[in-house]
Amino acid sequence: MRKFLFILIPAAIAISVIYAFSDNRNGYLNKNVTKGDITVFFGTEISGGRAHLWSDKKSGVLYADTDKSIDNGFTKDVSSLHFTGKNVNGLFETVVSLSPDENVISETLPDSIKESGRKYYELCSTCHAAAEPNRYAKHRWDGILKSMQQHGGISDADLSVIRRYVLLSITN
Repeated sequence: MRKFLFILIPAAIAISVIYAFSDNRNGYLNKNVTKGDITVFFGTEISGGRAHLWSDKKSGVLYADTDKSIDNGFTKDVSSLHFTGKNVNGLFETVVSLSPDENVISETLPDSIKESGRKYYELCSTCHAAAEPNRYAKHRWDGILKSMQQHGGISDADLSVIRRYVLLSITN
């Protein structure tokens, strides 16, 4: 029995330590998160407390994919990024360790963009009925939003949130 406990107790402690230091936070950011020189935007998928993003190693923009369909963050110092070695279409994969608090992670993408959706419908319903994001193709939204910014007096900060909500909401 003593021999059994001698083996069992250290094993239990080792498992507890591994669990405590493992990061099983998965989901989508519901707020922008900054760590050092890197900011990762709401709506970005997180796996194990990390975001897998793509960079051109020049501009500081961090993309969701190699098609540059949406930017998921930025850095002021590209040299601070940790690259995996994967290179596609001139973009390089980087893994950003965030270890965000549980309260900034939502289980689903729609849950992570609810707050920005409220802002979209609040600001865009002031003058007219807000269009459903799927009504227009992604490439048309920049022009629409810029026009609405001028007519509705929408700030650059609010426009950025609204634009991100619209692009993340489009499913077709």
